[in-house]
Amino acid sequence: MFKKPITISVHATDELARARFAREVRAVLPEVQVVRRDEDGDVEFVLMGADDPAAAATLRRLTRAGEAPVVLVADELGESELMAVAEYGVESVLWRPSITRRQLSRAVHSAAGCCPKLPMVTALM
Repeated sequence: MFKKPITISVHATDELARARFAREVRAVLPEVQVVRRDEDGDVEFVLMGADDPAAAATLRRLTRAGEAPVVLVADELGESELMAVAEYGVESVLWRPSITRRQLSRAVHSAAGCCPKLPMVTALM
């Protein structure tokens, strides 16, 4: 049986960071297809830098729309910000400086419904 590849869309205020992250995903997860930023993916990734209100607005918009699961890739988050992200319904939070292939794979596949979901706190470790 043929199964379509998982598609992800990457949103970022910094176009260079977006392109770099998309290239990393393609390199470590060849089974995942990164679509253009104006296309909807099966999973939406939001890259958020420190003090990045535009990325926070994108995160709120995507989670409220509820069209696809959202994974946040953050440079840093405080405790109150993390609680807000959890309330938005974000599937996973990954710390950009220390993402491993396994964490990225687990976040993508869990959000796409390909493997059992873990509590968001587990995804932070």
